Amino acid sequence: MSLRHLALLTLVICSAGCCDLEQFFSERQVSVEESASSSEIVFRGVTVAEASPDVPGVFTAYFELINTYKGADALSAWGANNYRINVTFLTRSSAECAEGSEILREYIIFCDLVNGEIRATSVAKWGEETDERVWAALGWGKWSEWSSCSVSCSSGIQQRTRRCRLASSCPGFNVEQRHCNLFGCGETVNPLALEERRFFHPTKDRWQAVPDRPTAWRLRPNSYIWVPSTQLFSDEKNRPFPREFALFVTMRLHNGTMGTIFSLRSRRRQDTYLSLEVAGSDLKLIHAAENGTDVVRIPAELDDGHWHQIAVSIRDDSVVDSYVDCEWSRTDILRSHTLDIPEDSDLIIGYLFTGDLEQLSIVSNPGYVNLQCAPDRVPIIDPEVEDTVEAIQEKSGKHIVMRVHKDIDNNKID
Repeated sequence: MSLRHLALLTLVICSAGCCDLEQFFSERQVSVEESASSSEIVFRGVTVAEASPDVPGVFTAYFELINTYKGADALSAWGANNYRINVTFLTRSSAECAEGSEILREYIIFCDLVNGEIRATSVAKWGEETDERVWAALGWGKWSEWSSCSVSCSSGIQQRTRRCRLASSCPGFNVEQRHCNLFGCGETVNPLALEERRFFHPTKDRWQAVPDRPTAWRLRPNSYIWVPSTQLFSDEKNRPFPREFALFVTMRLHNGTMGTIFSLRSRRRQDTYLSLEVAGSDLKLIHAAENGTDVVRIPAELDDGHWHQIAVSIRDDSVVDSYVDCEWSRTDILRSHTLDIPEDSDLIIGYLFTGDLEQLSIVSNPGYVNLQCAPDRVPIIDPEVEDTVEAIQEKSGKHIVMRVHKDIDNNKID
């Protein structure tokens, strides 16, 4: 089924004022794995309206359907093409939820089709861990890493894949796709793509490519870029680094990684700089100037050995917006005029840093900070996919882009 359509939910309440759907089954709730295996239909939805009683013990809540794990054919046969799904929750209690009560939760609903009626057997609050447990119970292995974005700017595509571990087919899909790098090319600077050898230490031809990621570089403490910021903008000579900007990084840490990912340092004042540095499993943005030092810590959990996408913006001389893996992380508001970008700054990338770096893009519009990757994902069933996306890329760099064009022609991409 398509993403994000309305589902209508009719249910019987467990006790007065109870609006947590999990409590309807508190006395007979079974594990997520058992519910997923035994239920005919499983879907994920988020409530978008208040509950309102219709008859004693029954009320209706409106859900936005996000994803169907299992039973898409059954829903279609039942008549869910209108994307209005009446699901009945039966409990032993006749108590009602108070009129106007809200159910502001995202749930996984487990259902059966009984005498033409979709009847819930269990529910669980949605979360990444619960999501993985449901898919695993249905036979799926873990997702691969997201592939490299097909373009460095102006809207590309990423994919990830997973394998069915059952001898028979698994319900659901084996490929997910999303848009990435949606910001325009005209206002983007990519220091990793610089051609002048003098900016790279050692020279770029001695940098090590990442074996499982052909578009990425493996940096060591002695591998870094050092370039005057005025040399970054080829369209305007001696243009200073923008006072407001968004920074996009795609990276993978090694064990015990330390060092600086990105730094703007004043030539005249050695104690004045703006740096993004590794801080254990997290990141910290440090601004040092004559009037003191400000530190913004960005929780990121980077020490899991996976690729992560980080976006940070600087705006209004004092506001820092942070995104981690396409999700908003935090907004920090510092003292007024705290983030003063030195006009005589040099840009340094990767100094004393150990890890893999695939993307480091600078966009002069801080409002684009949420455009590194789109949150919406397109499910695809592709029987030809047997390997991970990374392996496919290694075999043929054009494979993903060709598939993307095919999907666009078939109107599979929203």
